[in-house]
Amino acid sequence: MRLLRRSDHLTLLPAILCGALFLAPVAFADDPDDDAGDGTPVSAAYDTLPPDRAWRDSIGLSRIPAQFAGDGVTVAVLDTGVTRTADLGDRVIARVDLSSERDGYDRYGHGTHMNGLVAGDGGASGGRWAGAAPGASIVSVKVAGWNGATDVSMVLAGLEWIAAHRERYGIRVVNLSYGTDSSQKWSEDPLNLAVERLWRAGVVVVAGAGNRGDGGSKIDKPADDPHVLTVGAADTRDTATTADDVVAPFSSRGPTGEGVPKPDVVAPGVNLVSHRAPQSTVDLSRPLARVDEWHVKGSGTSQAAAVVSGVAARMLDAAPALTPDQVKATLVGTTSPTLAGASGAGAGLVDAAAAVDAARAGRFAHAGQQLSLSSGTGALDSTRGSFKPYTDWKEPGKPEQLSGEVDALGRPWSSSEWAAQPWTAQRWVDSAWARHTTVASGWDAVSPTAGWSGLGEDESSWIAKSWGDAGARGVPGWIAKSWGTAAWNSAP
Repeated sequence: MRLLRRSDHLTLLPAILCGALFLAPVAFADDPDDDAGDGTPVSAAYDTLPPDRAWRDSIGLSRIPAQFAGDGVTVAVLDTGVTRTADLGDRVIARVDLSSERDGYDRYGHGTHMNGLVAGDGGASGGRWAGAAPGASIVSVKVAGWNGATDVSMVLAGLEWIAAHRERYGIRVVNLSYGTDSSQKWSEDPLNLAVERLWRAGVVVVAGAGNRGDGGSKIDKPADDPHVLTVGAADTRDTATTADDVVAPFSSRGPTGEGVPKPDVVAPGVNLVSHRAPQSTVDLSRPLARVDEWHVKGSGTSQAAAVVSGVAARMLDAAPALTPDQVKATLVGTTSPTLAGASGAGAGLVDAAAAVDAARAGRFAHAGQQLSLSSGTGALDSTRGSFKPYTDWKEPGKPEQLSGEVDALGRPWSSSEWAAQPWTAQRWVDSAWARHTTVASGWDAVSPTAGWSGLGEDESSWIAKSWGDAGARGVPGWIAKSWGTAAWNSAP
């Protein structure tokens, strides 16, 4: 079996740059082009709005003592990689890459934005566009290349890498701005078991609720898991007061299909400014979202989750002995009351200052969740939901949608065998993914491992829905409509 290589589709690149790439239609939960009924595309309406300059004040980050900036806490950001920026300095302590690009750099544009919201120190903007935890360290775990396409089996491998290396890098938080629309029960799903294993190992897993709005059980997987901290998006309307805050219309509402109340909390997630990955796929397709040479706006529960990951890092800086259950209970128990009870708000808007203060005082020291673990024996293909990339896994040179109990490497998958395997450092070394994973220290150059040729780069793989890009109502930048024909035809 041969997975598709970049060279198989070199003819795509000129078309991309001139904005003439025609893609297959994308299915949306709502009207993708006209939210207000006045002919104005939703994405254009958001892109032309000013950035949220007050979100940090709205959740009390400015009231946290400066000594609790996240120093000594590492956040693993499982995403599309990271672009070098002065705002992260030498705090990116490792770049891990499971994709075919094998260097850890972000050519899609989503991961860089998340990393900045977690830990950017605002140096390139005079402090204006700082992230939530400007002292935290980052381990970037890249599971998608320039087209944003990934498979849940790659995400599982990335989570296993984090588990195997958490002690070495001091990883206490995982930011997971990834999800699928799977409806498989959390109590049997492999992805749910993966995040639960990290949670039980002492790592706080922060997951975006999804950008599928209201109307039924719309929480993405693995944010549907009752163990983890699930974050929805709030619109602070560019004010420091919480009195005018609302839940963003695109933010997924629960409860889940199994009746689990989600999200747990909400955080700012509309027009947040963070690091730009120049010339990345999203950057080229969304020119109106650029703020300046180094920054770009983005909206979604991905951004909201990144904010909360940074807040969790600051809590762990202030109180290192906190367990994941205690971090979750503290954040849920200290929210601003404004949105409490609103549809899709969970316990309400995160109050970072109150959470850090409560963590230091040990007010939730006895918190614990009496929950069983997922069996992890559900079907891998069901975990994917509708988010299935393309490879030539059946016949060399013939791209077909990856389906069935087969992983992205084309190997047969047994969920029962996988679930029975412990996650240890030695287990990772012996795993099939280990030789396809490149790890670089900081911004150092890399010596790639054996590598693999990557996921398919045909038009269907370009949907990149699993990064919160699936049919979001009113979300610019990271949504599937960025891949539509109209968006590319209007690109520079």
